[in-house]
Amino acid sequence: MVDPFKNLVELQQSMLEGWINSSNQMMQYWRHMFELQERLISHSIDYGRGKVEIDDGPSFTGKYGKRRFDIDPERDV
Repeated sequence: MVDPFKNLVELQQSMLEGWINSSNQMMQYWRHMFELQERLISHSIDYGRGKVEIDDGPSFTGKYGKRRFDIDPERDV
């Protein structure tokens, strides 16, 4: 005689295996994304400007290139 629960158990088992495989793939994507973000952050740290003197605002002693939003033409271009 045919077991009525055999097909149901096989269906549930295949659904569980599919869910496990998709979860595993999702975790691999997350890990890859985190590795790329880590590489991006380390890249910005390596190529960032080391010491930048930031001037607080317009003053007689402030010089071009020392303010917050100024660029260094020799380095940034």
